[in-house]
Amino acid sequence: MAKIRVKIMLHLYAIPILLTFFHLCYRIKIWGKKYVPARGWNNKGIIIMANHRSLLDPFLIGLTAFPRFYKPFFYPADAKLWKLSLFRPILHGMNCFPVFKGSKKMDIIKYHIAVVKNGGSVCYFPEGARTKDGKLQPGKLGAGLIAHSTRALVIPCAVQNTDIAMPVGKPLTLGGGPRKITLKVKFGPPLDLRKFYKLPSSKETSQQISDYIMGKIAELMETI
Repeated sequence: MAKIRVKIMLHLYAIPILLTFFHLCYRIKIWGKKYVPARGWNNKGIIIMANHRSLLDPFLIGLTAFPRFYKPFFYPADAKLWKLSLFRPILHGMNCFPVFKGSKKMDIIKYHIAVVKNGGSVCYFPEGARTKDGKLQPGKLGAGLIAHSTRALVIPCAVQNTDIAMPVGKPLTLGGGPRKITLKVKFGPPLDLRKFYKLPSSKETSQQISDYIMGKIAELMETI
């Protein structure tokens, strides 16, 4: 298995830029940060499973999880973001990897599994794509496959209002002025998936895990 390289120096460069951007432009409310391990988890990877509303989601989640977790997370990001040359160092610094239109979903899933098995941690969106109507979408089986294959610590996360700041297909907005929009992030307790790990690896098992994870995300969304 190829070693996954973490860009520590770029990460230290990206975090201050994102901190400045988010806190100058938006209000941020965070709940449950205590559930993000401060020193890793038995030297194993961690998976944050979250709903997906906007291109801002991975950056906001990574920022609000930092510095509780000392190692950077890896994130999938739309390949078109790399067209913005000034934004590229931040994408690299946050360990984002481009997802191109038409990319094979299994290749993306395998990459996540490789990262976690190498002791890294990922942010994954079980819905597979951003919601277009603001409603929580059904989870795809990829989330369950990653969890079942890695036995990693899975932390549910709910994100709200990022679609107001950057709707699907539309540019970034401040909603009428700096700090007018409140972005909300809530982390939940790590999930106990042991009952699913006793089941054989299959599409059915993966979907059951994904459905369970989405149920926990839905519970978090109802409380923020």
